[in-house]
Amino acid sequence: MILDPRNIFCFGVCLFLPERSEFSLNLYSRNNPYAGFVEFTPQLSIKGNSFGVLVSISAFNGRSRLLGDRDWNPYREYSLEVVDWKEEPIISKYPIFEALQYRAFGWLNGGFIKVKVGRDYLKIGKPLRYPLFFSGWGYPLDWFYLAEGGFEGLRGYSGFARVPSNYENKRLAFQRLEWGFWNIKLGISEMVVYTREDTWKYANPFVLYYVVQRRESDNDDNLFLHLDLSLNFKNFEIFGEFMGDDPSVFHGEGQAPLMGFTGGIRWEGENFFNLEASLVLPFTYAHFTRKNNFDALGLPLSNFLGQDYISIYAYYSKGSLFSDIEYILHGNTPFGLAFENSGLPPVAEFPRKPREGWLRVGFGSEGKELRFRSVNLKTAFRLGVDLINGNVSPSWSFLWFLSWGRKI
Repeated sequence: MILDPRNIFCFGVCLFLPERSEFSLNLYSRNNPYAGFVEFTPQLSIKGNSFGVLVSISAFNGRSRLLGDRDWNPYREYSLEVVDWKEEPIISKYPIFEALQYRAFGWLNGGFIKVKVGRDYLKIGKPLRYPLFFSGWGYPLDWFYLAEGGFEGLRGYSGFARVPSNYENKRLAFQRLEWGFWNIKLGISEMVVYTREDTWKYANPFVLYYVVQRRESDNDDNLFLHLDLSLNFKNFEIFGEFMGDDPSVFHGEGQAPLMGFTGGIRWEGENFFNLEASLVLPFTYAHFTRKNNFDALGLPLSNFLGQDYISIYAYYSKGSLFSDIEYILHGNTPFGLAFENSGLPPVAEFPRKPREGWLRVGFGSEGKELRFRSVNLKTAFRLGVDLINGNVSPSWSFLWFLSWGRKI
């Protein structure tokens, strides 16, 4: 059962629907930007032939550490983060327990079309570490609808969601066409983030957002274009994607280039190997209004680095053992800072100074499951060394998961 989609490998368009009807009680280590050290999550999933429901609620010790409007820390690792025990800004107490709800949705499957409604994560993209569109790592969105349909090699996707935010009426809509032929898959996606009284402006899944924005003379809405390509040869795959927001080639002089690229290769067989390289220019996911950034509660909906970076990542596993190495060169562009508010010239140094270099090397085990009747225990660990701006420090993480479940 999937408690957190960020903890599984999923490539392509991932809707994260449950595989069976089940009720479970889950206790596990969390330690991420949302929760404390230990989290308890009852979860119920009901799956029929053409419909389903999933509801979960999470209680954890410590306090929620949502980042709000603060800059995103590109070096935050969920399993390694140090807890900030500052006082709650609104409650002004030190709660022993707190609660959040990450996943609560229903869906209908009509064969030709599938529709999902409710709160959940979404991932779109082949990359493991650096997806440029929906990564599945950000805060979950409240989907008014998330639809998938198609026939033969052509598939279409569309979604319209409320974005959790400190701004009222923040909405997100996207459309995607995907065409598969031979060993090739091509995808083109359009997305818009906006905050206005007319909250249903982009709710029509069949009208191009670009046409709606340009013909109604409204530049406050933040439009993106995403392109992806993958080639599959049995166990070997080559993939690449592009994310653009007003690329300078469309504007000429005086406009900063706002775009990113990720490319890589993957081998899936008895062994698993993934190699990726990525770069995203400064200001790509930001907007001059600030409220229309591609984020939710201050956290990027793309990969965890946000923008203004160059990086490369390799991961290898055999059985339950794995090793990884990563290098990141990151500038100082805050995630929420738009080019129009930066005061910088269109062609600025990339990455922007002061640069931060981070080399991560490590190995570990994904863990083995121990089962006794309806009880399941799983552990995992990683040991490594970090070299951050010339300073060497050891790093380690230990994760555990205890679950009791019963099929319905």
